[in-house]
Amino acid sequence: MKFRSNLERVLKSGYMAITCELAPPKHASLEPLKKKARVLKGYVDAANITDCQVAMVRLSSLAGCLAIMLEGIEPILQMTCRDRNRIAMQSDLLGAWALGIRNLFCTTGDHPKFGNHPQAKPVFDLDSVQLVAMVNQLKQGRFLNGQEIKGENPRFFIGATENPFADPSEYRVRRLAKKIKAGAEFIQTQLVYDVTKFKQFMYIAHNEGLTEKAYILAGIVPPKSFRMIDYIKSHLPGSCVPEDLVKRMREAKDPLEEGIKIAVELIEQIKEIPGVKGFHLMAIGWEEYLPEILKKTGFYPRPFSQDLLPEDTKTFSLREQEKKHLEEEIKNLKEHLLRLESLITGKKEIKEEDSEKVSITIETPKEKTTAVVEDLTKTSPSSLAPAKEESLTGEKSRLKVLYRSLSERAKGLPEDLYREPASGRIREVVFGKGDKALKVGGAEALPFHSFEGSLGQPLRIAMEVLDVVPEDFPEVLAKYFKDVWDDPGSWAKKCVEEYGAEAIAVYLLGIDPNYLNLGADHAKRVIEKVKKAVDVPLIIWGCDNAEKDTEVLREVAEVIKDDNILFGPIVEDNYRTLGAVALGYQLPVIAQSPIDVNIAKQLNILLENLGVPLEKIIMDPSVGALGYGLEYTYSVMERIRLAALYSNDVKLQNPFICNVGREVWKTKETSLPSDEFMGEAEMRGVMMEVITAVSLALAGGELFILRHPKSLELTKRVLNLLWTSSEQKP
Repeated sequence: MKFRSNLERVLKSGYMAITCELAPPKHASLEPLKKKARVLKGYVDAANITDCQVAMVRLSSLAGCLAIMLEGIEPILQMTCRDRNRIAMQSDLLGAWALGIRNLFCTTGDHPKFGNHPQAKPVFDLDSVQLVAMVNQLKQGRFLNGQEIKGENPRFFIGATENPFADPSEYRVRRLAKKIKAGAEFIQTQLVYDVTKFKQFMYIAHNEGLTEKAYILAGIVPPKSFRMIDYIKSHLPGSCVPEDLVKRMREAKDPLEEGIKIAVELIEQIKEIPGVKGFHLMAIGWEEYLPEILKKTGFYPRPFSQDLLPEDTKTFSLREQEKKHLEEEIKNLKEHLLRLESLITGKKEIKEEDSEKVSITIETPKEKTTAVVEDLTKTSPSSLAPAKEESLTGEKSRLKVLYRSLSERAKGLPEDLYREPASGRIREVVFGKGDKALKVGGAEALPFHSFEGSLGQPLRIAMEVLDVVPEDFPEVLAKYFKDVWDDPGSWAKKCVEEYGAEAIAVYLLGIDPNYLNLGADHAKRVIEKVKKAVDVPLIIWGCDNAEKDTEVLREVAEVIKDDNILFGPIVEDNYRTLGAVALGYQLPVIAQSPIDVNIAKQLNILLENLGVPLEKIIMDPSVGALGYGLEYTYSVMERIRLAALYSNDVKLQNPFICNVGREVWKTKETSLPSDEFMGEAEMRGVMMEVITAVSLALAGGELFILRHPKSLELTKRVLNLLWTSSEQKP
């Protein structure tokens, strides 16, 4: 059998494969990679050369591959989708194959915001599954556009990655299946510390027949310090580190020795799991310890190490001996030409020492700077001015010019590679009554993925009205409500009639026992005023003190019982009482959880067990404003929505409410005055509110509460554009 690469030969010959990962340097020297390669030669079957990992500028993967080839290690070229479109990708792949690289690892890549050029524009023309499919199509002799390759086809041994521990776990196996179906021949998993959970993943993959279709290599990261493993456990998304390993590293007298011992134990346990065909070692800066680990686990020496460089591997370098030979040939040729010239012209033969010395140089043409400058000075100012663009009226016109439909962007790709219909559906919840009642939810696809299913009901935006005169509104916000904020009814009316609010959220700040500690009678009066002033649906929001909310909201329910008004928040500490109130009056409720998937699900179950229908529950995952808090909120909302749609978790199939305004306008950035560094104060606050709302919409939010009227206007426009670009009008 003819093998494309040493890695393929090892795997198809029935051996456990060993690969590792090498990061190119952040400068223009190959020496660091060569040094690492010399240490690992004979210990690994192939080595991944990363492609600007963590979105940081590094020496290119292609150059790194050539460097380790010269040192006798077979490379695996990593290619991310972050920095190249499909044209550049296919070009690089043709070049890599021509240079003798036979293994390819396809990955989506980290977003630029995580790297050292956060302002860089991400490309992401394809994702990793689509990249695998494109490489497989090249292998069949066709470019992605369907055009035939008239010549040698790049027939890479194709690899991809998978994370067995990211939630929901069932979805990871399905994603793995998509990559294998697209053409992945080997899989390198993300780091494995929890052997029990990895067994479960492999068990499902084995039952699905995936271990027979692709070679799965388990990812191993030897921990070298307590700080490292604690960081992985606490901050690395999708990782799973058992507490006993953290404790071992914390108490270790020699962390390096303990880390090596843990790596050896993990390898010994994982190699017994059915379907595991090898290991991918990620040493993260201490490659010199890998030989010791591989010796202790019996993976040294490696099979076929003497034949590591394939016969058809080509290295294009002009060695010294070849250079001298070429110079000698040129010298002899010139001597013959001189003799021939003397015979023809009758001139005395010119001796070689009189002629110019022969040398091999590469001349670069001189830059014609002066000419360019002269040309520019001759050019009139009017000709340098950009052509006047045709005016575009309205957001839809602008979008029509810029937007390319998914069918156009995905042309040439099988539909099942980018379209994955969900098995679940988000419930529709109604609040308000009559013609003004609002429905939220109903989505059968991820946010704005209309190509995968219905987006459900349009996204809704409410404005907030306080029950007391606010004391902490900055002037850039207060100026819009000063004339009405002493009367909640007038305030609500202004929000609806002037600013276009679709609902009003009454925030009962005054009942907070740590503030004014007003009673239920005050709350009733405020709500009655707002009800009389506007005809849009209402949301009644307590003071976020579970005990006081219970005391006040059960009294308020008597006032709102006939209007199907949404009220809350209901939390674990008061769900029995307020859940009973909601059940008695058939009111929709807000179930609030502290940025936690499990508690969100548990609270829904508790309310349902109490008798509250799931069709009456809107979830509040406790959102954070733009910044660090938003990262947590987004992640939790995303996990809930994936579980609801793709794992068909019926207890999480409820819409989200996001109380954005209050979270944004309590941050210090919104209260700082205008200055040169921070910019104009009002614009800063508005943009923080809008970006937070839009981000949460992308995570699955359906109902938003905002404060600033300009935020409401801009958020509506952005969400309308996103909805329209999803080819489904609100």
